[in-house]
Amino acid sequence: MADDKAKLEGQRAAIREHIEKYKRYSEQHEKDFALKTIRNCQNQISIIRSRHSHWPSIWEDTWRP
Repeated sequence: MADDKAKLEGQRAAIREHIEKYKRYSEQHEKDFALKTIRNCQNQISIIRSRHSHWPSIWEDTWRP
């Protein structure tokens, strides 16, 4: 369980990092790459949370531009 909490926090931190990159990037291919990374992280969060349905969702879990 502690491993899953650490993984969850790591995925959310990566999302926050890539949201900032998305906002900073000017080229569409850069934005697309940041979004792809965000979606991959959100998918991993979904997998982790499916094992711990009592854990609350936060904004990183569903962020969209």
